[in-house]
Amino acid sequence: MTEYRRFPPAAALAHVVEHYWSVVSEAPVSEAPIPPAASPRLAAVLVPNGRPTLQFCLGAPGTRRALDAPPVSNADVYLPVSTRPLVIEQEGPSHYVGVQCTPWGGRALFPQLTGEQPVQVEDAAGSLPDRRGLAEDPIGALDAWLSALGSSPIPQESLLAAAVRRIDADPSEVEVSALCRELAISASTLYRAFRRGIGLAPKQYIQVMRHRAFTDRLLAETDGEPAALAAALTGYADQPHAAREFARFTGMTVSSFRDTYDGIARLMARTDEVAAH
Repeated sequence: MTEYRRFPPAAALAHVVEHYWSVVSEAPVSEAPIPPAASPRLAAVLVPNGRPTLQFCLGAPGTRRALDAPPVSNADVYLPVSTRPLVIEQEGPSHYVGVQCTPWGGRALFPQLTGEQPVQVEDAAGSLPDRRGLAEDPIGALDAWLSALGSSPIPQESLLAAAVRRIDADPSEVEVSALCRELAISASTLYRAFRRGIGLAPKQYIQVMRHRAFTDRLLAETDGEPAALAAALTGYADQPHAAREFARFTGMTVSSFRDTYDGIARLMARTDEVAAH
């Protein structure tokens, strides 16, 4: 049994944190991980979603890896915004608590970190949240730790917020040139704001969110939409284009992705549905 929960941050942290989350798994079920393994384990593909994440391990750590790299321990890590998927695997019980930042929240919290490579939280922040607090009161522990950590101002944060709201509302309908006209800014101004605040170019962010929308439609399957219709509804020219982008952002076919994707990955998605404070 695996329990997934989300929690809201303190109002003063809302500009850098979208939500907190926790995953507690008592008995992982085999989900055909990559590569196949003999022993039952939980496996998930973390699809890029334009948000940096902090995650803390309160139990035995699992592993994470890029699709072309060997596995490393998946404990107490900061995952910056990236265009590359990660595969995580866990054997036995697990307990993780995490922070999903706003797209620019990572740069605000850790302005010295400008790359796409994961970094140990203690190396980035100089400290870790109280572990007992994370287990007993994750909201209070994370609010206190992040408030003490502080954040740096992000240039043109209001512009970034407006652009992100517009893209996230319907990435299938957004192009960079039209977004610039809508916000009454130049392409170079928008580019600088995204690169400095998020780490991606505006076009990259649109591609990430368009793929995210396509992935969510494929997995929801609430109304039996065929893949071709899902592709059209999320802004791709045709199903082959969607399939190419799917492989680019996940490194696998749709059927393989469905076999490995689980609720942990869903926690990386942007959502307004969080538990009450």
